[in-house]
Amino acid sequence: MGSLSMPEPVEFVRQARRVRTEEAILAAFETVLVRDGAGGVTIQAVAQEAAVTKTLIYKYYGGMEGLIKAWAHEREIFVPLEELFPEPSIAAEMLRSDPHAFAKMQIIKQAQHMRNHPVYIELCLAELSGSGPVVDALLELRRERNLAESQALGKSLDGSGIPMLLPLMLLPAAITYLAMRARKSPLFAGVVRLDTEEGWNSMMAAVEQVIDLLSLASKLATLATADQQQLVQNFKTSLHEVMQTNTA
Repeated sequence: MGSLSMPEPVEFVRQARRVRTEEAILAAFETVLVRDGAGGVTIQAVAQEAAVTKTLIYKYYGGMEGLIKAWAHEREIFVPLEELFPEPSIAAEMLRSDPHAFAKMQIIKQAQHMRNHPVYIELCLAELSGSGPVVDALLELRRERNLAESQALGKSLDGSGIPMLLPLMLLPAAITYLAMRARKSPLFAGVVRLDTEEGWNSMMAAVEQVIDLLSLASKLATLATADQQQLVQNFKTSLHEVMQTNTA
C-alpha cells in the first residue's frame, strides 16, 4: 500500500500565494504605466488590473512609493552594483586616475541596461510630464542609487570632487533622450534608426568618441597650463623608470 502524501504546510501555501499575488501586482503596475502613462498610475488602477483590493496593495507596499521601489528592485532597473563595479577598489582607482576611462565603461554599461528595460524608459518619459507620486518615487530611487554608487567607490559621483566629471554627466541624459526617441520616434537625424541594433550601436560608438575627445582635450589643457620644468622632470623620471625596467 503506497504512502499517503502529506498536505503542504499552511504557511508554505500562504507564502506561495503571496509571491504570485505580488508578481501580478508588479505586472499590473507595468501594464497601467505603459497603457495610461504616469498620470494614470494609481493604486486603484493597479488594483483593478491585478484583480486585487487596494487594501492589499497598501498592506504589501504601504502605498505608491513602496510599490514603485519594490518594482524597481524586482526588475533591476539599474545595473546591479556587483556588475557595475566587480572590483570596487579598482574602479575607485580608475575614477581617480582616469575619470574619462571610468565614465566610458560605466556609461556604456548603463546605456545598454536601460535600453533592455523599456518600462523604465516609460518612467523617464513620465518625468517630462511633470510631478506626481510616480515621478517623485523615481527621483528618490535615483538619489538612493547615486548614494549607493558613491558608497561603493568611497567617492562622491556628483562631480563636486572631480570637476571633469560634470561634462561627462551630460552624456547619460543624452542617452536617455535617445532611448526615449527609440520608443516614440526612432528615426534620428533623418538617417539613424534607434530601434535597431545597428542604429543604437552606432550612437553608442559616437558616445565613446565624444568621451575620447573630452579626454584628449583635458590632457591638452593640462599640458598647456603645466609648469614646463615639471613636465621635463616628469619625463626624465618616467624615462629612467622605463630604462630600469628594461635592464632588470
